[in-house]
Amino acid sequence: MQGFFTEFQQQTGGEYYSDRFESYVKLPSKLGQGITRSFQFSSGIELYIQEYQTSEPLIIETEAKFSSLGWGWGISGNVYSTLGKTNIGFKPGQSLMTYSSNVYGSVELAAKEKILVVELGIESDAIKKSFSKKLEQFLPDCKSLIDSKNSGFYTQLAKTTPEMTVALYQILNCPYQGLTKELYLESKALELLTLNLAQLSNNQRRSPKTYQPKSEEIERLHYAKEILIANLDNPPSLTLLAKQIGLNEYKLKSGFRYVFGTTVFGYLHSYRMERSRLLLESGAMNVTEVATRVGYSNMSHFAAAFRKKFGINPSVFKSRRR
Repeated sequence: MQGFFTEFQQQTGGEYYSDRFESYVKLPSKLGQGITRSFQFSSGIELYIQEYQTSEPLIIETEAKFSSLGWGWGISGNVYSTLGKTNIGFKPGQSLMTYSSNVYGSVELAAKEKILVVELGIESDAIKKSFSKKLEQFLPDCKSLIDSKNSGFYTQLAKTTPEMTVALYQILNCPYQGLTKELYLESKALELLTLNLAQLSNNQRRSPKTYQPKSEEIERLHYAKEILIANLDNPPSLTLLAKQIGLNEYKLKSGFRYVFGTTVFGYLHSYRMERSRLLLESGAMNVTEVATRVGYSNMSHFAAAFRKKFGINPSVFKSRRR
């Protein structure tokens, strides 16, 4: 988590401030408005409050060089991220737990969308010292990854409970300063962690239901794919896309993953990159024209996405295809 905080500051050129307890990075005005705040606790837990509204899509690349366990709660806006080759997204009312070790990733912020996320992070030393044994009963797969030295990641999506919502808004509206603020925020962070682990324990007692779309729903999901392809430069929101194809959001997201093996956003991103590669290979357009054609108005964001996908800058890729 701290690695992402540092990479966010470096890649955006935002204003940085830090003291013993609190750090923040302000988003440069040319990219939009927003701030990421970080709070470090003696228990090894880190609290992050991220609030943005960017003027265009913004991709932050990150590398989890060390083991990191994290939880995120969406308050407003949709957040999309990638770990390895897996696309992950969560929206308001959802929480996301991740464990990552030595993997590359990225986070994409949608343009002109108010995004507010609260996150908790625990780095590798604190995991092994205080949390490793406690996680075994809840997440055996995650526990085996923690104990090994292999690269990899684990994710689990859940609903934000009413009790979590109360704790989240208490964090966002902390009335204290100084040491009292530090103690208050740490107590609320521990409360969120406790509520999440209790939720995981309850979920283990229930058998998950897998959604399998019917034949007519599969046709609608293919129609959703066609809509995305036809609107690369201005794709509809999940809410609007679901309405256009006549399915609810749950069936759209679950069905899309069932049929195409990835999320709606993941498919759109992969298609944009493959389309841009073909356009660059054809030689009919320059890099700026290609970026615009596939929906990017900012060249640096397009270059970052292309480089992450193919391991090479688009300008270099184009020059080598001449």
